[in-house]
Amino acid sequence: MSPEQHTHRWPFELPGSKLRYTAPLLLALVAGCDGQIGGPGGGDEPESTQTQAPEDVLASAFCQTPQPGPAPLRRLSNYEYANTLKDLFSGVPGVASTIDTVVATFPNEAESLGFRNNASFLTVGSLVAQKFLDAAEQISAVAAHASGLVSCDPAALGELECARDFIRTFGAKAYRRPLTEGEVQSYEERFTAGSDGYTFEDGIEWVVFSMLQSPNVLYRVELGEASAGDVTEPTPYEMASRLSYLIWQSQPDEELTRAAAAGELGTPEQVEAQARRMLADPKADRLLEYFDQWLDTDMLSGMRRDPAVYPDLPSGLPALLREETRAFVRDLFANPSGSFGDLVSADHSFVNGALAQHYGVAGVSGDDFVKVELPGRSGVLTQGMLLTRDKVTRTSIVRRGLKVRTDLLCEIVPAPPNNVKLDLEGLGEGLSQRERLELHRTEPGCAGCHALMDPLGVVFESFDAVGRSRTTDEGGRPVVTTSHIAGTRDADGPVANAAELGQRLAQSEEARACYVLQNFRFFYGRDETDADRCSMAELSVAFKESGYSLSELVVALTQTDAFRYRPAIAPEKP
Repeated sequence: MSPEQHTHRWPFELPGSKLRYTAPLLLALVAGCDGQIGGPGGGDEPESTQTQAPEDVLASAFCQTPQPGPAPLRRLSNYEYANTLKDLFSGVPGVASTIDTVVATFPNEAESLGFRNNASFLTVGSLVAQKFLDAAEQISAVAAHASGLVSCDPAALGELECARDFIRTFGAKAYRRPLTEGEVQSYEERFTAGSDGYTFEDGIEWVVFSMLQSPNVLYRVELGEASAGDVTEPTPYEMASRLSYLIWQSQPDEELTRAAAAGELGTPEQVEAQARRMLADPKADRLLEYFDQWLDTDMLSGMRRDPAVYPDLPSGLPALLREETRAFVRDLFANPSGSFGDLVSADHSFVNGALAQHYGVAGVSGDDFVKVELPGRSGVLTQGMLLTRDKVTRTSIVRRGLKVRTDLLCEIVPAPPNNVKLDLEGLGEGLSQRERLELHRTEPGCAGCHALMDPLGVVFESFDAVGRSRTTDEGGRPVVTTSHIAGTRDADGPVANAAELGQRLAQSEEARACYVLQNFRFFYGRDETDADRCSMAELSVAFKESGYSLSELVVALTQTDAFRYRPAIAPEKP
């Protein structure tokens, strides 16, 4: 594992918050912990990406030819695996629940750069291989003996002929491309071996069991079109998979497969048309997986609060907070004008009856989440899910500031030195948390790092550790949210509260660029490289021209060099 890929966790942080460092920055980060506030990237980014406007990057000689960057072999993540198999066996009774059961036993993927779908970390060790085998065994046993899997009648057509028909049709869906004659023949042999002395369904079970363990199913295999140069295009079927896994986190549907077969995915316009069609499909709801991982709403199930400090919390509060954010994001995606500014600064949210009562909002009842005005709040920044990365008995200014600094500004906060006390207990008895942190920052070894986090976290003190508005803290002291932000590229200065911070971030080019970068990392399943500067510039320009529309950025992701091209695979020499 390279230093650039490694993810550090603070010992006192909620699982799901990320701290990152890169080797070239190590000396700068050490200096930062000794009292200097370091800006994002520590000044070690390539000069071209630091100083050139995106339009100038695109006009450079480098970007006049396709620059796709790396295209690693991508194993399906657990989420993609579950979606893929559910779509593959759609309409076959009992299979979906079996898939949920087996995927729940899979080991969690390694997290890198805040996400769990990085191709470099989706490896297959012995445990993962065993889980894939177990899953194939259980799923094939249910599917082969259920109605709806095989469309032909073996009694009328003949068992081998019906099996051959199944192998071609089901295999093309599973492999996400037509099978070769050699592959068909291999699976025919599996069917014959499995059905010899047994039943037709047993033979089908052997076929399905074998297919579900194929690298062509478990990986997104790409070879690209034949090319004599260094760059090529994905084949039509590979492009269909690129589209489907970007937007639906799953395999292509019939329309994408038809378009691939007809050669209708070769132009940017054709790709864009498909992307827009897919965004309008209910399966686009799976895009929320990006927000679950980026904002850590998928970690809410681990939230714990002391009932003595926070009594009478609604049942299932973590699930309510997660759905609040999901409903909010869905609404932004439903409208092309739903923007990054709305994401971080909107003074409304979505609640149902239980969450409305929790927040103290009148006039809402029932289970459906509806839009409500919440003056003083600021998009996802003040939704309960982001405010609940706190302690069991109190808020955490540090964790809240850390989240903003690392995941909304893409800045780097180094891990604390080994000899630094990691909690505030016993420090400044009788003082507020804010006052204790101010005292903590007088320690030279703590000042640099905490100066990056604490001033950001302070502005959220008007919300308690379960997301409710408040005017006094856990000790009954008046909360003070005024602060002064430093160490950013364009968001420095005094702020009065969370809403004002949200407005500042909504106008911040650094925050907008961070959002683009986070999309790049998740949807392409890798970190950016210097070779991707053309694609990053394309995304930045498209994002700006769209009014920073969230949905239009997803469309733009399908138009970059990184998406439309790939490095050519050199033929093996004899």
